[in-house]
Formats: sequence, C-alpha cells, structure tokens
Amino acid sequence: MTNTQQRVVVVTGAAGALGEHVVRHFVEHGERVVGWDLHAPGQGKLVEDPEQQGVWRAQVNVTDAQAIADAAARVRQELGPIDVLVHCAGGFRWSPIEAIAPDDIDFLVDVNLRSSLYMVREVMGAMKERGHGRVVLISSRSTLKPGAGEGAYAATKAGLNALVSAVADEVRASDVTINAVQPSIIDTEANRQDMPDADFETWVDPAELAGIIYGLCPAAENPINGALLVVAGRT
Repeated sequence: MTNTQQRVVVVTGAAGALGEHVVRHFVEHGERVVGWDLHAPGQGKLVEDPEQQGVWRAQVNVTDAQAIADAAARVRQELGPIDVLVHCAGGFRWSPIEAIAPDDIDFLVDVNLRSSLYMVREVMGAMKERGHGRVVLISSRSTLKPGAGEGAYAATKAGLNALVSAVADEVRASDVTINAVQPSIIDTEANRQDMPDADFETWVDPAELAGIIYGLCPAAENPINGALLVVAGRT
C-alpha cells in the first residue's frame, strides 16, 4: 500500500493527552482516523467529528472484547479495513507492592495488558491475511528498570513488550509490523499536577512522541518490526 489517503487508522485513548496528538498527527498527513475513547459519543457507533475533517469518534471500552469486536466491525463496514492501530489507552497507579489494592491491580491489568491483547487480537488476523498493517503499542521505560512503587504498573507494561516480540516473529515474512514506544514521563497536565516540583522540560513532549509513532507506521514497506523504542526525553 502506498496511498496514505486511503488508510484507516484506529487510535485508542483518543481523547487522552497523547491520543489527541496522535490523532492530529495522522490527520495532518491525510489519513482517515477513528478515535476510540470511553468519553467519545456514539456508544460504539461512528460519529464524524464536526471540528476535525477526516476524524470519526466512537465510544469503546477497550477492556471489553465484544465491544472491541463490534466497534471494529463498524469501522470495516463504514470505512474499510483497519490499516493502522495505535493503542494509546492505558493507565498508571503508584503503590508499594504490599499496599496496592486489588482494584488497582485489576485496573492496571485491564487497561494496560488485557486491552492490548484484545486490540492486537482483533486487528492482526485481517492484517496477516492482507499482508499489510501497522500496530504501535505504548509501553514504558519503567519496564527496563522499575522504580519503587512501579512494580504492578511496570509488570503490566512488560507484558506489552513480550506481546510485541512474539507477534513480530509471527509476521516477519510479511509487510505487517508491530512495535512499541517506551516513553519516560510524558509531559501532560495530569503529570504536572501529580509532580508539581519536577522539571517539566526534561519530560517527553507528547507531540514529538506522536511524530515518532507516526514514523513507525509508513504506508510503504517498513523494515522496523518488533522494536521496543525508548523515548526518554532528557531524563
């Protein structure tokens, strides 16, 4: 595939701090983008964004396998095959391991690991059949050397790394690629509120990270597959 105008790109967590930059970056390059988010309108139905041409929104719970399957079916029916998946949805909890609540463990497993397994499972079969596709997951630099209080979070993100490596091996003979970025702290309003005394200038700019993600999703044949790309800002 060489015509990016015809590609269909699904971005999860599209209303989040990183997701909105990813959506904007793909749209600016002429792609058709479907933004999935818990806070989007439509309850799984595609709704054209009145403020962004080339963008559709859908309310999708990415921890629910059936909701994902239904929403993906609507995308394929109304726009065509899914060419690119950027799975930005995720979450963070900090806690010493002896103090972390069961609900927080469930949350991290669901939004980070389970959602990634469901999303990749949903798109990968069709990508393999077509011989073309791009998937990017959002892991974390914390998986390399987790700090105190990051154990549960980093464990769920480390699962993404394993998923990328295994699926990359499954598709290595085709023009299907799966990669992950591993950012350090992303410069978001929420992170600034949580860490008001930090040096924000050393954090990862979400707009720049979106550009890196886009670079992993070229329409032409892409030799980058199975990469776990650290994006560390100046930390």
